[in-house]
Amino acid sequence: MVSALALVGASLVGLRGWDSRGYTWLLGLAGVGFLWAGEAVWFGEGGAAGVFLLLLGLLTLALASYLPEYLGHHPKEAPVYAFLVPLFLLAMVGVAQAPPGLPFLFFWEGMALLGYLLVALEGPKAQAGARAFFLASRLSGAGLYLAFLGQGHLGPDWIWAGLLVGFGVKAALFPFHLWLPRAHPVAISPVSALLSGAMTKLGLYGLFQAQTWFGPPPVWVGFALVLLGLFGAVYALVRGLAEEDLKGALAYSSVENLGLMLAALGGYFLTGKALFLGAFFLHQVGHALFKGLLFLGSGALSERQLSRLGGLWHRMPLLGGLVLLGMAVGAGLPPGAVFAAEWVLYQGFLFAPGLLPLGVGALALVGALALYFYVRLFGLAFLGAPRGEVALHLGPGMRFGLLVLAVFLVGLSLFPQQFLRPLGQGLYPSWIPWGLLALALGLYRWLDRRPSRSYGTWDCGFQPLTSRMQPNALGFSEPALRLFPFLRLRVGERPELDEPLERVYQGVGEGFGWATRLVQALQSGSLHFYLLLQLLTLVVVMGVVLL
Repeated sequence: MVSALALVGASLVGLRGWDSRGYTWLLGLAGVGFLWAGEAVWFGEGGAAGVFLLLLGLLTLALASYLPEYLGHHPKEAPVYAFLVPLFLLAMVGVAQAPPGLPFLFFWEGMALLGYLLVALEGPKAQAGARAFFLASRLSGAGLYLAFLGQGHLGPDWIWAGLLVGFGVKAALFPFHLWLPRAHPVAISPVSALLSGAMTKLGLYGLFQAQTWFGPPPVWVGFALVLLGLFGAVYALVRGLAEEDLKGALAYSSVENLGLMLAALGGYFLTGKALFLGAFFLHQVGHALFKGLLFLGSGALSERQLSRLGGLWHRMPLLGGLVLLGMAVGAGLPPGAVFAAEWVLYQGFLFAPGLLPLGVGALALVGALALYFYVRLFGLAFLGAPRGEVALHLGPGMRFGLLVLAVFLVGLSLFPQQFLRPLGQGLYPSWIPWGLLALALGLYRWLDRRPSRSYGTWDCGFQPLTSRMQPNALGFSEPALRLFPFLRLRVGERPELDEPLERVYQGVGEGFGWATRLVQALQSGSLHFYLLLQLLTLVVVMGVVLL
């Protein structure tokens, strides 16, 4: 209740005139309240809502100092964003706390509407992404209405098909994922952090809670989540290797991580093993922290095209170090939180019956691609020579927000077994993360003390070296992209990527546009015509009732 009042107060403060200090304190109070409530629910009852409240509290705490300073660079839209962001947070909390039925659908639709407005606020350049978000929300709503309103009238297969579409679209389940890399990059960075770090988790939360609301899922649901989750993770990483936009690549990384969480949930539905459940919940919090850190870190850059970045490490080592931490965790390097979650998922697949052990191979491929993916991102953006002029905006408030996420990310990585305690799930001895950290620090000190000599770079006879001699974004990824035939790379003066799934979505969008134009034809402005439509509707409804 205190957190809800604080969010309402922050929204009113933003609407009345944008008092950044009061706004920061109110958002910070809401974040602390979410953490307190989440800790009580998760560690006291083991409730899934507690995990969502915990990760939302962490993101809200980071935004409390980050958002006011960030909006200082957007003075025209700042009051609108300041008004809508707390309401968006409140709607997401409502989804996590509402009982199944119409209250849940009310908050779900409110969250979708506020998310659409936050994406569309960026103006004409964001319209395509906002439209993709809107269409995905309509598809998600249709699936949930089928499930909730069909309860008691439809069989479990139809109910779970609606749930799989309704919640799966929001959780970026392949092949319904394409809205995410279109919508998240065009939003401002704080909104992208909330969309990727928090809103998508409500799709996972809904699928998990649905077994309590509607009964155990059919077997095919578990297999669908495992297969589509693992395939979507591989697909997203390969597609992300061809992405030029930094935030677009991070959005594809979110699809990959969500795919692994969906696969873990599918394994739990099939086997009921706590190993899958541990991977499912631990990965959610770890992903919210490291992806929030990376999205907020990208907000400090005036340029996001990878082929125009470079050399940022020397200009701002603090930002480079924080981004390196987030990318190392995202790549699954030990002892990061994502590594711990994937370690549990490996064990779940290895000791599962039937065909599930085959998932280990897919997980290994995802791990290799993720490492290549993040080496590409960090190397192109922060290492090498600058490829263009990039302005950096990272004031004390933004730095503090990034440090909040970094501290909690390190804590979760070093003490993952404490988070999994409500599940009674063991992980590995508690000294292992500390041992790995000590080994890494010792290796760094040893290498740093060794004598070294510097040599000039071999430049093929060209002097001086220029940024044009460095690989661009597609050039770095081309060897890997040629291994996967579902993406066709056309190399030339302007390399282009042909993605068949994009054409499918384009056709669906054109069909939706045709349907809307057909409906608009009914808006003739004639009162007599409208009365006739009402009469025909009444006749149809009476016929359905009588039959």
